[in-house]
Amino acid sequence: MSTFKDLQISPEILTVLEELSFIEPTEIQKKAIPLLLSPQPIDFHGQAQTGTGKTLAFGIPLLQKVDKTIQTPQGLIVAPTRELAVQIYESLYKVGSKIGVKIAVMYGGMSIDEQIRTLRRGVHIIVGTPGRLNDHLRKGTFAAGALETLVLDEADIMLEMGFKEDIEELMGYLPKKRQIWLFSATVKPGIADIMRKHMRETVSVRITSNVVGTERTKQYYCIVPFRSRLHAITRVIQAVPDFYGFIFCQTKVLAGEVSDQLMKRGYNVAALHGDLSQTQRNAVIKKFKSGDTTILVATDVAARGIDIPNITHVINYSIPEDLESYIHRVGRTGRAGKEGIAITFVSRTEQRTISHIERKFGGKINPMDVPSRETVVEHRLGQILVYRDSLKDKQINERERIEAHIKDMSKEDLLLLTTHLLSDKFLDTLDLEEIPYTHVEPVSREQQYQEIFINVGAEDGVTQEAVRRYLMQTPIIKPEQIITIRVIKHRSFVKLSSDCSPDLVSSLRGLSLDGRKVQAQVTCVVGQPEQRSSRSYGSRTVNKRR
Repeated sequence: MSTFKDLQISPEILTVLEELSFIEPTEIQKKAIPLLLSPQPIDFHGQAQTGTGKTLAFGIPLLQKVDKTIQTPQGLIVAPTRELAVQIYESLYKVGSKIGVKIAVMYGGMSIDEQIRTLRRGVHIIVGTPGRLNDHLRKGTFAAGALETLVLDEADIMLEMGFKEDIEELMGYLPKKRQIWLFSATVKPGIADIMRKHMRETVSVRITSNVVGTERTKQYYCIVPFRSRLHAITRVIQAVPDFYGFIFCQTKVLAGEVSDQLMKRGYNVAALHGDLSQTQRNAVIKKFKSGDTTILVATDVAARGIDIPNITHVINYSIPEDLESYIHRVGRTGRAGKEGIAITFVSRTEQRTISHIERKFGGKINPMDVPSRETVVEHRLGQILVYRDSLKDKQINERERIEAHIKDMSKEDLLLLTTHLLSDKFLDTLDLEEIPYTHVEPVSREQQYQEIFINVGAEDGVTQEAVRRYLMQTPIIKPEQIITIRVIKHRSFVKLSSDCSPDLVSSLRGLSLDGRKVQAQVTCVVGQPEQRSSRSYGSRTVNKRR
């Protein structure tokens, strides 16, 4: 077993790491730390998933390289969200404060005047978000010329969030002699652009994660109609004794709605999304970390940087559009040696996407049923004995009066009274509505269809009408065979009637959509014998569970 002692780390930092019980480095730490501690400055790209220890991978070298006799910023760490910036700051402060390295965190929503006063007192490393760091650089509140190292953490997420121009502006303030350490989970075109434009002879390290999530995270999917998913979530929560977890939604509107509905059902729940002020966000996260709030309904971006070791469950209200986000979501449970469960709600036609996630990232996502009414009721009734034991030493108000009222009751009356009281306490709040899910019955001819996927969407300027024109370029499809066209962020889906030719996708090959070359693939065939076209990737019938 390798330890931090094998990584050229200074004795004073090693002592602090031991005090904090950091003994064995992660893979990204083993590979990155010796490279980043090299006497020769290097530009570096580390590719690793969330939860792999990237913060210490760049944090330890940055702390060790600081010249404590110079009271100006020497390292700048940029993070996509306030929460991640705070998390990085807290992690590095635990080490830096013990060795005399001064660290500050800066993001929007905090008083910029207070931040300026902090800078004037002397800071060695600054952690912050792109917008606020640029505010300071424009004002000249710290000397950018002394910066030696720029760290871009979760750089791919920053680009997805629209920070490309902010990053470019920030780069413009850096001295020519500096090193850039870039960390990301993926290497998308924007990452490659930054490396090509701003980094020289980049040393790259890639930590492959062959399994989605962690070995301690059990992953499941449930087939649940969208309209029934709130009830399904309620069932899952009711069937778990100590549910403590995330519910991920695609939009802030949906996150707010789900949170409101769960709150009405009596749960300790809060929503975390982009419409909250910084003060509100901080309050929500503080309550969630302390356990006062046990359910956090969040969007992907808003939840970046929240690291809590005891999460029992992650529920995906739907499959994220960007499948990389699935990794980030699932990785929030099963940490710190604890077991975790991740559950994703899907429609019948999305089972193929589950298979795609398994192939792309490895691991197994097993089908499961939403807990039945009987399961939930049995679980609740099983708590009666626990409740009885908790009453043994409890004082009862007006005990004598109560006993006087019931002492003459018959056994049957006492049983009736007890049954009703226990029912009110343990079953009254249960959501016992029937939930259609999982078992897919044979479909009628009217319900039979196939769906094709096109690799462009709304952000590419594509409209439903443009997709319709694209399809009608081939003579083997009729207008009435197009059932629905759905255009989302980066993809489009077309549902076609069952009598549409299986050669449709082949016939679309080489055709343009508004002057753009695109690819079409069959995603699923519902209620028909399996059909394969030359571009189908093996579509299969979806009329029974896998």
